Amino acid sequence: MSAAEALIAEALRDVPAAVRGIGIDVVDVQRLRAMLERRGQPLYDRLFTPAEQALCEGGSPRHRAYRLAGRIAAKEAVRKTLGGHGLGCGWRDIEIGRAVSGQPVPRVSGRAEEAFRRASFTGLHLSITHEAGLAVAIALAV
Repeated sequence: MSAAEALIAEALRDVPAAVRGIGIDVVDVQRLRAMLERRGQPLYDRLFTPAEQALCEGGSPRHRAYRLAGRIAAKEAVRKTLGGHGLGCGWRDIEIGRAVSGQPVPRVSGRAEEAFRRASFTGLHLSITHEAGLAVAIALAV
């Protein structure tokens, strides 16, 4: 690296990365709840990691349905940030955890992690909201 390149790299070190991918998704909470009630544990196990299932436990069935729907919307939003790189990603290749602050934390593994690397992303940001029977998530990849 030349001296000029080193100076530029140093100057840009604290500059936020540019958004390189965006995804958004909406899930009807009651529709998801009905599907999960109909299909039972096999569907839970197909859609959610054990850690996600544990995070969504407790509280009323209504609140659990909102938490689960938010995670489905978030997984799909993250998948959309990957664009064509994310083809073939499974539901459990993207896990939605939670920081101590309550902020949702996306984690990628398997095919989603491979797609993340192919896209040369360095980070993911995620927001989930719930309103009027809907769960909405937006994801940004940098």
